[in-house]
Amino acid sequence: MKLLLLLCLAAGPVAAQDFAARAEALLSTGAFAGAQVAAVFVAAEDGAVAYARNADLPLVPASTAKLATSAAALERLTAEYRFTTTLLAAKEELGRKKLSVLVWRGNGDPSVSGRDRASMTEIYEVWADSLAALGVAKVGRLVLDNRYFEGPEVPPSWPPGELAYWYQAETSPISFNDNCVDLEFVPAARPGRRPKIALTPDIGYLRVRNKAVTGAPDSPFTLDFHRARGTNTVTFTGSIPAGRSRKDWVAVHAPARFAAEALKSVLKKKGIKVGGIVAWEKAGLKEEDLAPALAWRSQPLAQLIKAVNTNSQNFYAEQILKALGKEAAGRATFTDGAAEVSAYLGRIGLKDGQYYLVDGSGLSKENRFTAAGLVKVLAHMQGTPLFPVYYESLATAKNRMKGDPLAAGMRLKRGTVGNARNLAGYLHSASGKLYAFAVLVNAPALDRAAVDDGIDALCLAAARQLP
Repeated sequence: MKLLLLLCLAAGPVAAQDFAARAEALLSTGAFAGAQVAAVFVAAEDGAVAYARNADLPLVPASTAKLATSAAALERLTAEYRFTTTLLAAKEELGRKKLSVLVWRGNGDPSVSGRDRASMTEIYEVWADSLAALGVAKVGRLVLDNRYFEGPEVPPSWPPGELAYWYQAETSPISFNDNCVDLEFVPAARPGRRPKIALTPDIGYLRVRNKAVTGAPDSPFTLDFHRARGTNTVTFTGSIPAGRSRKDWVAVHAPARFAAEALKSVLKKKGIKVGGIVAWEKAGLKEEDLAPALAWRSQPLAQLIKAVNTNSQNFYAEQILKALGKEAAGRATFTDGAAEVSAYLGRIGLKDGQYYLVDGSGLSKENRFTAAGLVKVLAHMQGTPLFPVYYESLATAKNRMKGDPLAAGMRLKRGTVGNARNLAGYLHSASGKLYAFAVLVNAPALDRAAVDDGIDALCLAAARQLP
């Protein structure tokens, strides 16, 4: 009986040693050879280290940085926090058919879109129906109160040549459709001709310069686009193979105006005429003369962070970061938001050198995190009442690991930017024990597919071999 007990007690350390050996073999060869590699696996409940390699090496975290942003936001703002959008009118005009002004006051709601809704404009249609129910038939001026956030609209360290892409959408207190126009590229019937570029919403906000061509059916897809800084002129170049349509998104400049034009279009369809669109600063209005006509509250933060951690939507992360700065420091800037995330990390025990953040999404190449620091965030969250919300916000492994049954017990956050290919999150061992882990791989010209396969193999080995 005593021998049996000793054997059981020894099984855990032996299995952990087997995993450590497997991890060292995987991370020292193949696609990992010559790369900067850091990895940490710990028991989430007590922080016991099962494996560590270069645990305190600061590397580019890419989107795994969202783990810190979302955790700090949940703690400071709470899971029930909601963004509020308010439409205001002159007090003496409430209830009248004609409003001289309708003030749109935003506080950064990233979710005025079709995500989780029947259509892109569903929220606008609710607003329009509400205004119509109040008797409104005409609005003289739509005034945009965009003061809640401070500039810049994107972090200065983001790649300047990629401002047209969805992952670099501008932040704004007033936003719509992730501050992007949906694109669909439809090839022409014959090679050599211009493809069709369909825009949604098609409200004339973008100026399209179509220089793209339709290629042969078996030709590569090289269609790309560029938006000149500070404009909404988008130039499309390259080729799309015949017979294959493709979808994408282009980020707009001055998104508050874009949002207003889209709302104006919906109001018109609902029978409410709207005149000009002006900024608050030029409207000459006094706060004491206004009263709310209607208010719209977003879904709770517990729901919104799924777009941050599962969809890895940079726009949501940066909107939430600025809101965090506003609530904590009274200033909605990237600097103040990042300072609040840093303060949170300090409170839970991370030390200087384990992190450096300048944005909320992890897109900037200036960001740094250690694998030990990321795992400390994950392990800390496991011990808080917020853990169910946080855990559910992460992606499942259904599109990774070739359907291995052990993948069902994983929740993951991937991070990819430039020369970084990372993965962090939680996994369950075969016994059901929860582990937090982070694997960071930085190197020029990574074989991304091979790195992914290697990290997947490592996670599956952990699930099989750790006690």
